[in-house]
Amino acid sequence: MAGPELRRTTRDFTLPRMLNRPAPLPDPPMELLVGADWQMSFGERAAMEGVLTQLQPELSIELGTAGGGSLAAIVGHSREVHSFDLEEPGPLASRFSDVQFHTGDSHVLLPQVLAELADEGRNVDFVLVDGDHSADGVQQDVEDLLASPAIGQTIIVLHDTSNERVREGLERVRYEGRPKVAYVDLDFLGGYVLSEPGKDHELWGGLGLIWVSATRSAYFRSGVRQDRYLPAAEILRLGLQSRLARSYG
Repeated sequence: MAGPELRRTTRDFTLPRMLNRPAPLPDPPMELLVGADWQMSFGERAAMEGVLTQLQPELSIELGTAGGGSLAAIVGHSREVHSFDLEEPGPLASRFSDVQFHTGDSHVLLPQVLAELADEGRNVDFVLVDGDHSADGVQQDVEDLLASPAIGQTIIVLHDTSNERVREGLERVRYEGRPKVAYVDLDFLGGYVLSEPGKDHELWGGLGLIWVSATRSAYFRSGVRQDRYLPAAEILRLGLQSRLARSYG
């Protein structure tokens, strides 16, 4: 894997993701319609809140912190949180004083922290993967997680699974080759095509979900991928191609 490619992160794709971020609504009945710090759509925020509310994790990890919107949700439901980002947390460090911030390349830092947690006999209950958006980078982040003994009973949520680069990396991972992987749905929530001028041909968003359950490996040694529905990201790409063909054909 090329070194420079692995160091790409959400910050390299700030423009389309910032343009996609919905504007906070005035006096809404729900907090998720307000938060300007999120880098997710309203639906993605609701899905995140739903997962965290039901899971109530003891120990959580976030890869890619940006403005701290998803971090606030994770902190609100977790006892301990580790945050990884290429950039210093700045004001987030005082806003989230209990969070352990790790600044630098996740492909170096994440395996180190996971090894420490494994040595302590600890389990990571929840992970949000939303950092490196290159194909090689997201593949390595997921494989580093799945290789760790600290990921034994874990829900992993993946952001931007509809983006071509991210999806390519996620599709390379051999989930069936890891007995503790119980379930994989890369289209847990479908993504979208940006409609802003100059960005209307880019696919972003979407949430994936990986359930790791080391104690259930005997029941899930094959067929762990969700296969009851056609892949939402593929349908989205085909729909975009059809629309472009009609527009420019």
